[in-house]
Amino acid sequence: MSGDLQSWLAGQGRWLPGDALRLAAAASVPLAGAVAGGPSAAAMLLTLGGTMALRFVRAPAALDIAGQLVVLASAWLAVTGAYQVVPGLDTTAHLATGAVLALLARTVLLRLGLLPVTTSRRAAAARALHTVSAVVLLGLLWELGEWAGHAWFSPEIGVGYADTLIDLAADGAGALLAALLAERVTARERLLDAAPLR
Repeated sequence: MSGDLQSWLAGQGRWLPGDALRLAAAASVPLAGAVAGGPSAAAMLLTLGGTMALRFVRAPAALDIAGQLVVLASAWLAVTGAYQVVPGLDTTAHLATGAVLALLARTVLLRLGLLPVTTSRRAAAARALHTVSAVVLLGLLWELGEWAGHAWFSPEIGVGYADTLIDLAADGAGALLAALLAERVTARERLLDAAPLR
């Protein structure tokens, strides 16, 4: 077993600061079902998967906690019907979750060696493009899941042409903002590392 894998497995066995939120996400699955029925419990189960993904990639603590808060809040806003009451809230949630997914996708793609790691502008643009594409693909799968839930399980699951396009655009916009910010932070860190010590 490689040292990296052993280190990862050892890290998974430790209690992390964000694990309390993961317990809240796990408890939210049956609670969402009790509040709003099976489709809401299924959506909350996907949310739990997102919180676990942040753990498995060993996201930095700040990203882990912020990401979990965003996806949990987004899910509970859906369960409680807040999106139908507050105009623009759904779009805001998609912007925020798009940003979280971008940071998660970028981390995973970099660790798998699927993104260039050089410092050129072309490499930075490629990282941003692939990150945003991954998030839009995930958003598309989510929208397909919403359509399937509407068609096969409950007509109360809101779908529509305009809603789907706005959601996907918000996912992409949030992802793009996060990807560009990540590139800026990375470039600044490289500059600081390269600066001579005085």
